[in-house]
Amino acid sequence: MESTPIASVRFHHVAFRVRDLDAAVRWWGAAFGAREAFRATKDDGSPQLVYVELAHGQFIELFPGGKNAVERPSDPVGYEHVCLLVDDLDAALAHLATLGVTPAVAPRTGRANQRLAFVTDADGNRIELMEIPQGSPIHR
Repeated sequence: MESTPIASVRFHHVAFRVRDLDAAVRWWGAAFGAREAFRATKDDGSPQLVYVELAHGQFIELFPGGKNAVERPSDPVGYEHVCLLVDDLDAALAHLATLGVTPAVAPRTGRANQRLAFVTDADGNRIELMEIPQGSPIHR
């Protein structure tokens, strides 16, 4: 039996468990201009999760209660990073530097002629920053 792909699939969010929920909300706001869009609480009133919005309909979901950083094996299978598109990679890195964030991997040009660099948030989550010039095969 042949299957039809799901129609109208779009990306909505990626989720991170963080050590300090309010600090993470502030960091995403200061670093990328993300604004808190939704906060849910448990029955006891403690925070359950927060959605911060990067751009219309594009979210980072943050969960409290993180305690132990995940140790990455040398050849992991699974999640690698989240990628954020920026208009100007140099300007983005200059802004992040004012927050004490430096690239974990130096800026470089990728195979599709895109410029990219990797940073991490306060909890060590890998974030790729990518500037895609017109003419790149991944420019849309």
